[in-house]
Amino acid sequence: MTPGRDAQGAPTARTLAHTPRLVLRPLLESDRAEFMRTHELSRPLYDSWSPRMMMAMSNEELFEKSTRFADEEERLGTRVRRAAFERATGRLVAMVSLNEIVRGPFQNAYVGWRTSADALGLGYAPEAVRALIALALTDPPLGLGLHRVQANIMPTNAASLRVAEKLGLRREGLALRYLEINGVYADHVMYAMTREEWLHPSEVRLEPVCT
Repeated sequence: MTPGRDAQGAPTARTLAHTPRLVLRPLLESDRAEFMRTHELSRPLYDSWSPRMMMAMSNEELFEKSTRFADEEERLGTRVRRAAFERATGRLVAMVSLNEIVRGPFQNAYVGWRTSADALGLGYAPEAVRALIALALTDPPLGLGLHRVQANIMPTNAASLRVAEKLGLRREGLALRYLEINGVYADHVMYAMTREEWLHPSEVRLEPVCT
């Protein structure tokens, strides 16, 4: 694998993203305690929005999935995970990800996000996801150079629907029985944005991760 390329030869983006209040970066082993703290607080809120396989995982397993496995996924070019830390305090306030990255003619990724329970209502989700979309749609070497991002949200998840609207994602339709959530195949509203619709926000700055 050449520098800046994944196992299939597509561009990778070992990139930090900075916003006025946040730093988005890969999780480190030194973040374990903060990850455990926020997930212990947040699990009662988010388990009902999660697939059963995720609900069955311990916080320790989730941390491993978000660190060791995340590095491998990014190397392979299939997923990019970032933790959003509050610049002023170092507090972990959100986890965001680009999932199921597909190259070829599609050049698409699914955007996911989750705000820490003690950081709700502060506007961190749209700020973090906006930075992640910048990483996805920016040309290499800082970005992935994708053409399209999409987000699929349950119609009852009002908070995430508001995030999608704030970001200017376009509503494309309703996917019936789309994804297993808490043991039930739930409908999801489909949102998307292509590069033709995207304006790089001036408040988002990308820089390489130092290794």
